[in-house]
Amino acid sequence: MTTKPVSLTIFQPSAQQTIAAIEFAERLGIPQVWIPTLPVAPDPIPALAAAAAKTSTIRLATGVSVTHMRHPLTLANEALAIAEVAPNRFRLGIGVSHPFIISGMYGLPFEKPLAHLREYVAVLRGLLWEGTANFDGDFYHVHVDVPPFVVPPRIPIVMAAVRPKMFRLAGELSDGAMVSWGPMSYLKKYALPEMEAGAKAANRPRPPLIASAPIIYDADFGNVRQAAHAALAMYTQVSTYIEMFELAGFPIGPDGQLSDELIHETFIYGDDATIRQRLLDMLAQGADEIQATICPVRDPMSEGGAIMQLLGSL
Repeated sequence: MTTKPVSLTIFQPSAQQTIAAIEFAERLGIPQVWIPTLPVAPDPIPALAAAAAKTSTIRLATGVSVTHMRHPLTLANEALAIAEVAPNRFRLGIGVSHPFIISGMYGLPFEKPLAHLREYVAVLRGLLWEGTANFDGDFYHVHVDVPPFVVPPRIPIVMAAVRPKMFRLAGELSDGAMVSWGPMSYLKKYALPEMEAGAKAANRPRPPLIASAPIIYDADFGNVRQAAHAALAMYTQVSTYIEMFELAGFPIGPDGQLSDELIHETFIYGDDATIRQRLLDMLAQGADEIQATICPVRDPMSEGGAIMQLLGSL
């Protein structure tokens, strides 16, 4: 199913508000939404299932479903239900998350994330694309077939990636790689070449790169700086993102300070015409798709509505 290349990540405090936002996005013409998983919050899987029944055209995606929290067979079963309600409209975004969440909050081991994700995708791919999984690995042992009345829906499996090796794995195994807060300079220098290398090793075309576009609906750079610091406050303490920003040439300063250059490179801000052009520039620079996120300054409702109107008009 083809679609416009700009989608939207929706953060809402409740399942009902999430479903309402998805319905509103469809009415505006936004082609796809991503619903993230937070450590403690309403889960996107049942919210997307409910939204699937209330919508007809918008594509729905987890962005991302954290692998350690669900056995791959469990996630496959849930994905089969959503795919039946919303045929050809569902994408499964998955990722390993971070040690401070998996080990620190959930008390689960966070070991060999690349090997873990490779096995997880193998089980998902077998069930969702071929209808069978006969797999024995270090993390998973799965031997099962989908029922004969279930046609494997071939749901696209999108991998979250930040570090270069994860992009290479995504190029080898996935149906797309998505990255949060990734400056285009980093994506061009590291993500795209690694995905190309992974795809070449697997003798397949490179899957799409889904770039991040945090949008601030304000032209005053003082306001932009404030909103950017608020949006990235947690991530400036996470080693994975600290490493990414340093490799991109924008190291995080003392006490998590962001340089103005990093803010300009990573965030899309300004008026409608400026935001529209920046999004087009990202596509011209190599992003295959763009995943927009709303970063409010003062009025989340009005600013979010204006950004959604803009995205729907693209």
